[in-house]
Amino acid sequence: MYTPDDLEIVSEIISVACITAVSLLFGRKAASIERPVYYVRGLLLCLYTATWAFNIIACMATSTNNGNYISCSLSLYNCIIVYNIAKLFLYLYFIEKIYITSVPKTSRFRTALYLINLALLLPYIALIVLMIIYRNTQVSETSPFHCTIGFQLPASAATLTYDILISSLYTGIFIKYALFPNTAQQTAHQATSLRIMAKRSIVATVVSMLTAVVNYCVLIGLNGQERGLIASTICALDLSIVVCVVHWVATHPSEMQCTVKALTTAINDKPMKLEIKQHQEVVVLSELAP
Repeated sequence: MYTPDDLEIVSEIISVACITAVSLLFGRKAASIERPVYYVRGLLLCLYTATWAFNIIACMATSTNNGNYISCSLSLYNCIIVYNIAKLFLYLYFIEKIYITSVPKTSRFRTALYLINLALLLPYIALIVLMIIYRNTQVSETSPFHCTIGFQLPASAATLTYDILISSLYTGIFIKYALFPNTAQQTAHQATSLRIMAKRSIVATVVSMLTAVVNYCVLIGLNGQERGLIASTICALDLSIVVCVVHWVATHPSEMQCTVKALTTAINDKPMKLEIKQHQEVVVLSELAP
């Protein structure tokens, strides 16, 4: 009869805890939505969903990794595809928060910084391709037939460098908005709330960078070969911790008020075409009968 070892038990406990935490946050967020689902709210829900899906797959695959190449491969592609989809939603959320915090006067695709930040996400596609090319998947031929997954140095080092650079960029922008706000931010009615939003967003971007650094440094330190359950557990902790911090940022009392105010202002400030039409009034006079 097969008996799971200590690492498997710990990994399962952590996976279940991550699933529970993310499910709780997702439920609280969904229950709090009363107004229309703005784009930034949709990104949050997508981030929660992708993180929850990753944790579910990681939990199921952990108990079946040993001696099972299909389960081992599932763990690897979960770390490549689902994990990076969640990271993309996270970065899109940060980009949207930068747009909102800047007190926009124009639409997203007429804002230079927004377009630049979107363009900087394109290399992420190349990183996913690198992960697939330089992947490591191996099932031991001796008992207990442990599953080993990971990425070779070109993929892990490139991804680590990219995460540090992109997170540092977002952190720098939020620091600028918090300490050196522009004229629109200073004169806005919600100026204090915008500064609080920027400061709390700094915490989210720094935590995102630190968790990614720990994740990939452990992988590099193990020469790109981690036991499947260890890789899945570290990635699950990475995403779940970030989601908890992002939820903390998004639930500030002034958060949604600033979001709705900024987005409404951006919509209402769109150029409008005015037309002046002349109306003619016709009066019918009738002669009174004698």
